[in-house]
Amino acid sequence: MIKRFLMILSVILLTITISTKPSFAAVCCKPPGSCPCDGDLCYLFVTACSLVCSSCSENYEGKTTGHFDEEVQNQKDWMINIFWKDTEAGDTPGLLAAMMLMTKQLTANTIQRTQIIGTFFDAKHQLETQRLFQTLTARAHKDYHPSEELCTVGTAVRSLAASERISDLVSTAYSKRSIDRQLLSKHTIGMEDGTETDQRSRLLQFITHYCNPEDNTGNLGLLCKKKVAPAETKNKDINYTTAMDLPLTLDIDLEDEGVTADERNIHALTSNLISHQIMPSVANQKLMSKDITIPAYGPAAVAYLDSRALVAKRSVAANSLTAIAALKASGSPESTPFIYAIIKELSPEKFNIENIKELIGEYPSYFAQMEVLTKKLYQNPKFYSDLYDKPANVMRKDVAIQAAELMQKRDIYRSLLRSEVTMATMLEAALLSEQEKLKNEINPSRQGK
Repeated sequence: MIKRFLMILSVILLTITISTKPSFAAVCCKPPGSCPCDGDLCYLFVTACSLVCSSCSENYEGKTTGHFDEEVQNQKDWMINIFWKDTEAGDTPGLLAAMMLMTKQLTANTIQRTQIIGTFFDAKHQLETQRLFQTLTARAHKDYHPSEELCTVGTAVRSLAASERISDLVSTAYSKRSIDRQLLSKHTIGMEDGTETDQRSRLLQFITHYCNPEDNTGNLGLLCKKKVAPAETKNKDINYTTAMDLPLTLDIDLEDEGVTADERNIHALTSNLISHQIMPSVANQKLMSKDITIPAYGPAAVAYLDSRALVAKRSVAANSLTAIAALKASGSPESTPFIYAIIKELSPEKFNIENIKELIGEYPSYFAQMEVLTKKLYQNPKFYSDLYDKPANVMRKDVAIQAAELMQKRDIYRSLLRSEVTMATMLEAALLSEQEKLKNEINPSRQGK
């Protein structure tokens, strides 16, 4: 833009003729020959022309051209040195200085405007960044503020893993106790006189804790008269429903020294269900030959091996029974207050601490905790009203429900495995006679053995 302005200004100035002197012209008078056109008369300063004058510039071209060149040079000098540069001291600065000042001012203004625009951009980005941070902060406060229901689920599962570990320990201990009892192992009741000692001890236990005078058409009066059993324990040695199925938690704690009522009931029930009559003892002489380094392969040894095979089959059935009892063994106390709170919310007016303790036990078992997480928790209408919550909390609850569902499916899977093993053992026992028949047909010499 500045270049275009300077070009237009130069053209305008060059078209203006500025002169402080009149022009020269060479003239002569007519008719020809009246003046010789020599000397100064022929190039006087002319202010006007007469009709009788004629130009004789052809003869004085150099004089006029020189004058023109001089004027052009003067014009050039004035244009450059005065108008453009004006280098004379004390004079007003020329156009160059003015243009430089204007350029400097325009540059300064442009830079200032650029700074202003940059400030606008900076303010825009700053405000957008602040808005983004505020949006993320609000979203974080919204999404990372867990609901009370989610905290309830989270605290209810605090002792679930520990309770499961206790359950595994109880199952292993009860299975070992069942096998030790059948094999007349040391430190068992039957180790002294075998079956007789076992049955005598169980009869005494029945009279003391489980005898009901009204059973056997009332003919147990004399048997139960010696010591009346408590009403809450009558027939619990045979009643699977009241002894094991109904309670959500059984008072089973293998770490204490005493024997609780539930522990006694489970021992009596398993003794009646599995191996009511334990194996008889076999003397050492019937199992070993005269050379004690060689076992005697005789009828007694074969019978003992058969008895062990029977114990193995019974242990499969006992495993399912002990697994159920172990699932209901007293669990870890860490989540007890939170489990109690969930139950109390179902009916605050009717449930108190004693009622809740009677329902789920003092220390809820693994089974009781899963019952609360997979059933009781969803029986509270507040659970569904709390679903009107932040989307993030709803997703968290969904994940928690899926986790509880996976644990429940795993327990069902283990139960199916136990059922499958039991079914396979029953099938093996049912086919045993057919297997013997087939062996006898293949080898007739084995008949009668």
